[in-house]
Amino acid sequence: MNLENMKCFISLAECLNFTKAADKEHITQTSMSRKISSLEEELNVRLFYRDNHSVVLTDAGREFYIQAQRLLEAYNASIETVQNIHKGFTRSLKIGVGIYESELLSPFLGTYVSDHPDLRITCLQYSYRELLKRFEQNLLDVIITSDQFLAGIQKEYFNAAMIYEHDWRLAICRESPLASLERISSSDLENEVLITMYDGSISQISDHYKPFFRFRDIIHVNSYDTKMMMVNAGLGFGMIPDFIRLGKYDHVIKKSFAFPYLPRKFYALCRKNDPNFYVNEFFGEYVEFTAEGNGAAS
Repeated sequence: MNLENMKCFISLAECLNFTKAADKEHITQTSMSRKISSLEEELNVRLFYRDNHSVVLTDAGREFYIQAQRLLEAYNASIETVQNIHKGFTRSLKIGVGIYESELLSPFLGTYVSDHPDLRITCLQYSYRELLKRFEQNLLDVIITSDQFLAGIQKEYFNAAMIYEHDWRLAICRESPLASLERISSSDLENEVLITMYDGSISQISDHYKPFFRFRDIIHVNSYDTKMMMVNAGLGFGMIPDFIRLGKYDHVIKKSFAFPYLPRKFYALCRKNDPNFYVNEFFGEYVEFTAEGNGAAS
């Protein structure tokens, strides 16, 4: 498959305009049209609905856009690896983290980097589903993740070590009436608004949390930062792992639940028998570090 055609497809999928996509790729509009047609002929699939007024991705085009991005990332990663070997940078490590885990990694990473000044380390953050996909595609060497999607991986191919298992905490604005309570009970939350990243309908979210507590209303957000920003503004409450440091959210405090609440545990994963020596070394040293109680922020 022609990589230039694929790059042109990605540009058109993002611009949905032949003129803008052609300008982005520094080619003529006619050349852009030919490349897209050539790609569709090669795949025997229509990727766009297009007329004189609009360009729209087909269902197949939307799926190919996702796959094409991954193919180009893998291609670029292989080029980078070859170039690094040519330059003498043969030692490298790609680490992936999910929504919260940078705070589990940070206390260890600085020391490890100091001990390995010639090791090329890259850290990347993704949603948990995307994190596991990239790990299974060999785009990441070590990941630190919650157990949200671990049931779906082929465990016989991976080393997995639990690195954190403690009850989660309630994040509330310090001006909230709940702030005066030592521990928060289920009944205390019945008139409160839940701010959550849990993806689903209101009924699905309610059913998910029903075994633990009820609430008056739900606000769904798509990132940790937006959740904490809204809690900081007093718009509702959220749940966070106990190791989270509140940092810039100066109006947020952490409170303990009056009941056990452990929705997620956290794990480090690497591939078994990985040929990269530093993958196994990093994994082993990090797991040992967390076992000694150093991995969580106080």
